[in-house]
Amino acid sequence: MMWDRLGPPLGPATPQPPLAMPDLRAHRAGNTGVPYVWRFEGKAEGPHVAVVALMHGNEPCGAVALDRLLRRGLRPTRGTWTLAFANTDAAAGGRLFGPAGTPARYLDQDMNRLWAGARASGPPPGHTHGREQARVAALAPLILTADLLLDLHSMQVPSPALTLCGRSPQGRALAVRLADPGWVVADDGHADGRRLIDHPRFCGPGAEATAILMECGQHASPAAGAQAWRGLIRFLALSETLDAATVRTLLGEINAPALPPRPTVVDVTHAIQAQTDEFAFVRPFQGLERIATAGTLLALDGKQAIHTPYDDCVLVMPTRSARRGQTTVRLGRVL
Repeated sequence: MMWDRLGPPLGPATPQPPLAMPDLRAHRAGNTGVPYVWRFEGKAEGPHVAVVALMHGNEPCGAVALDRLLRRGLRPTRGTWTLAFANTDAAAGGRLFGPAGTPARYLDQDMNRLWAGARASGPPPGHTHGREQARVAALAPLILTADLLLDLHSMQVPSPALTLCGRSPQGRALAVRLADPGWVVADDGHADGRRLIDHPRFCGPGAEATAILMECGQHASPAAGAQAWRGLIRFLALSETLDAATVRTLLGEINAPALPPRPTVVDVTHAIQAQTDEFAFVRPFQGLERIATAGTLLALDGKQAIHTPYDDCVLVMPTRSARRGQTTVRLGRVL
């Protein structure tokens, strides 16, 4: 049996303080009528670009990047930016008043499984409101009109960063052009609900716009904050809404190359869902391991054994605390 990891070793050489949630109180008012959502228009015509952070309240990297963008006073030179801190209630641990509590992934429902019924014209008839569902209804009219959308996330495990493009050809093309992070994963999403990037506006026949989801690294890793900021700069540069001189300055400040190498693309063939609450991997996988031989044991789901379906199988985003019905890992091939 042979295990291999694609890409460079993970983690910094010396310990760094964990990535912390920024103080978002200064951003609460927004300027759109919806709390924590900002919109800015450039002087010249251009695309509508949306950036979403905190789809999950315990993933600070995107909030760090948007906070930095806003505090630096950066603005589009052309087109429009819509900048949204999504699940701020979960980020505050459900505490609407007083000191924030421990950040939670969500309070009632996973916000990134609720986009199937979202409409730019408002909530559908007969709409049932939990806290996340209500927030999706408020955000949808502002971000489902975007031409380009970046959804910033982080992961449970210290996996290398990657970009999820769903099954959208234009999403894959954008992620490959972005090339930072250096991994692009094409997948079908989740059985328990539709992600924002899988909304019909961004995915499927006749889609009018393009969306990608960037998984920047482990939740509390400083590297995830760095990836979110660097990826955001490159995304705004690709959209041609941020002027080239500012892009060069920002990338120079963090010693980032102007043109990253072409990324590796992984096509997901299997999404493994837990059938029991006893799902357990046979070893602590971190993600993007390359399993050389078909039939290699990966996990036990109750009494059922989970094996690799083919040679050179790549593991994508294994979870550490799987529950019945949850996606535990994706299996794919390098294209």
